[in-house]
Amino acid sequence: MSTHTFVTDEIRLPRWRQWLARGLEMIIGAILLLAGLLKAWEPMDFVRQITDYKIITAPGIVKPLAWAMIALECGLGAALIAGYRRRQVLPLAMGLFVVFLGAVGWAWVSGATADCGCFGSWAKRTPAEAFAEDLLMLAALVVAWFIYRVETPRFHRMRFGVVCLAMLAGLSLTGWASRSVRQSTDPVTRLQAQAQNPVSNLNITGLAVDLKTGTHLIMLMDTGCAHCQASVPAFNQLLTQQQSTSPLIALCSNMEAEVTMFKKNFQAQFPLGRISREDFMRLLERGDTPRTLLVKDGVIRKIWDGNAPQETEIGQALAAN
Repeated sequence: MSTHTFVTDEIRLPRWRQWLARGLEMIIGAILLLAGLLKAWEPMDFVRQITDYKIITAPGIVKPLAWAMIALECGLGAALIAGYRRRQVLPLAMGLFVVFLGAVGWAWVSGATADCGCFGSWAKRTPAEAFAEDLLMLAALVVAWFIYRVETPRFHRMRFGVVCLAMLAGLSLTGWASRSVRQSTDPVTRLQAQAQNPVSNLNITGLAVDLKTGTHLIMLMDTGCAHCQASVPAFNQLLTQQQSTSPLIALCSNMEAEVTMFKKNFQAQFPLGRISREDFMRLLERGDTPRTLLVKDGVIRKIWDGNAPQETEIGQALAAN
């Protein structure tokens, strides 16, 4: 029998080929299905992660694309697990991983994003890590394709039903999760959903400041973050501009020695306090460092991610509140 032809007689090839091929398919299928469901649980995170690649950024395209990708990953994952239409599903899955490799390869080379978004916001993977993993999974599918080219006609309708149910589950979960306040595109809304005043009871080491009263600018940063380091001059300038109206403080979760070294190496003039890692990640949630929070009387009024806000932006936010 030619190894380049699919057949329907399962006994023509050694059983070990079937077990190896189906084992590889089921593992890759489970990974795809899990990835699709995790994205469906936090769909707006996935939309943002697609946008971060800077390949497709139009909101009218990105959101439908995110929904389609969730349905495709769930459907393909279920099809690989169930062994449904292997002749068509295996090449389709391989094509999907080629697309993944192109996208994460672009992100790796261009530095467009630090998180591939392969598992939504549940697992952080760098583009380099994702590229290696996707390449390995593509190789596994190619092996499965070549060592066992047998189509299984039995239980065809049942397998098709499993695929349809997986796609429906992914889309239904996406629709339900999209209505959650935690999936809001507004970071202030997301933080207020965690607690009414999430900054009021922070335990800050190294600074004596009362965030419950008055107006403050709080910068969340990491001393090892290259973007935070490069942003020091802008925040030093902001400190001077806002000293009388909304004093600037910075908060991090680094060790005291790291804070001292940071201030010395980068001439940070702003006060820098330390909070617990748990509080830091809660306030950062899915934002980018440096994250700047405008707080008035303990209530977050505005959030800026990635760059220092302009003086005019702060003035407009204060006037609106």
